[in-house]
Amino acid sequence: MATPSNGSGNLVEEFEESFQACLNVLTKQEASPSVEKEEVKVEVERFIDLARQMEAFFLQKRFLLSAMKPELLVKEDNNELKCELQRKEELLRRHYDKISQWQSLLQDLQGHTVYNKCQQQPAPQSIQQAASPAPRQPPGVQAQQAQQMAAAAAAQQAALQQQAALQQQQVPRPPHPPAYPAAGPRR
Repeated sequence: MATPSNGSGNLVEEFEESFQACLNVLTKQEASPSVEKEEVKVEVERFIDLARQMEAFFLQKRFLLSAMKPELLVKEDNNELKCELQRKEELLRRHYDKISQWQSLLQDLQGHTVYNKCQQQPAPQSIQQAASPAPRQPPGVQAQQAQQMAAAAAAQQAALQQQAALQQQQVPRPPHPPAYPAAGPRR
């Protein structure tokens, strides 16, 4: 089955010649479509037949090699498994890198929001008065500052509630105990 059809004795050369013949038929510029279809069909069938012969030849050689030297198959399988392991380790490393990037981004965002909260919250009035040697401000300005402080406190309270809600969502809760049937009548 793996013997070449012409006298050259080389199946690979025949396969290459058949491929060239297929290309020549397809690139030829003759005008008769019926003859061209037959030519293409013959050349393609020859090419497919030679491809099957080459496949059978290599499968036969592989079978003989595996029967004579089974350790080569084990080595080949071992190499394939090593390559697969390296590929998966690289994939895991990339995933861990991305996880660390996302964690640092999340920590930066959480730190940034805490920093912003600290900046938004004004210092208590006693600290402000001690820090500034300026005279007391008129009552209208004090009322405005009191409103700003109240708004900042409300914003901080809302942020803390939101953070607590997020933490509650992230913490897995234990399942509820199963509902027990009502006890029957007591005697």
